[in-house]
Amino acid sequence: MKKTLTLFLLIFSIFIYGQEEKTNATYFKDAVTKVTSLKLSYSSIKDLESIVWEDVKSVFDKNSPEEKVALSFEIDLKELKYKFKGSMTVSGPTKNLDSLIISAKNTVKSLIRISKKHLNK
Repeated sequence: MKKTLTLFLLIFSIFIYGQEEKTNATYFKDAVTKVTSLKLSYSSIKDLESIVWEDVKSVFDKNSPEEKVALSFEIDLKELKYKFKGSMTVSGPTKNLDSLIISAKNTVKSLIRISKKHLNK
């Protein structure tokens, strides 16, 4: 009986001591997320024409000016008789994001034009 009581008190004290131990958690307040590439894939020309360019620009807001970014656009027209799949990419530093978006707009227009030619075949 005495051994059982001693064993019980020992186990009970281990549980009590284990609950008092503090854990140090580390939180990173200055953690920065950066986006280096954005790939948009579409299955119709209408979707490709409806890109909101302000949203595309806002994706890269937190990047440093020297960070290299890439914008990729892809279209996959599976419903055509002759399946068509095309993609184009523009890239450069974040400080030139406005000119990259202008290039991306021209790239998307070219991709739409090519897709429409295949649509008529």
